[in-house]
Amino acid sequence: MKKLFLLIMALCIVVLLAVTGCMPTPPTPTPTPTPGMEKDFTLLDLNGRSFTLSDHLGKPIVLCFFMSNCPACKSEVPHLNSVHQKYADSEELMVIGIGIRAGIAEFVQSQGIQYLVLQDDEDETVSDLYGVGSVPHNVFIDRQGKITRQISRSLSESELEQYINEIF
Repeated sequence: MKKLFLLIMALCIVVLLAVTGCMPTPPTPTPTPTPGMEKDFTLLDLNGRSFTLSDHLGKPIVLCFFMSNCPACKSEVPHLNSVHQKYADSEELMVIGIGIRAGIAEFVQSQGIQYLVLQDDEDETVSDLYGVGSVPHNVFIDRQGKITRQISRSLSESELEQYINEIF
């Protein structure tokens, strides 16, 4: 009986670790109002260049929050790459990944990410601003800077296209 109890406890710990591996720290939103942009931010890309969201007001934007140790985030990358490629030439849509915590550069390279990737700061300020409680977390922003939809799960390519059509 004692062995069965220990086995169940060990299994519970493994499941708990697997589930929490895709969850950043609980959010504490701190909105930054910018005229026209509901929730503006400035972050660095993986080359150290500054990126400010409101500089791209007028374009529909998909923000994809992810972590390097998240299997669901990994499965979403091909769909995001496909959508990015579809709109890359026309520059009508921006797909932006926002990496949370460590290992982002390695994840980008190993997964062949083709869209812009930004690194959230150590305090996870932008993740908190958008209320990210689990990843992947996708945010759809229309041309006026209004958030039309936020979804905290991996999306298929057809779902991405459906939600993108809503922000055009």
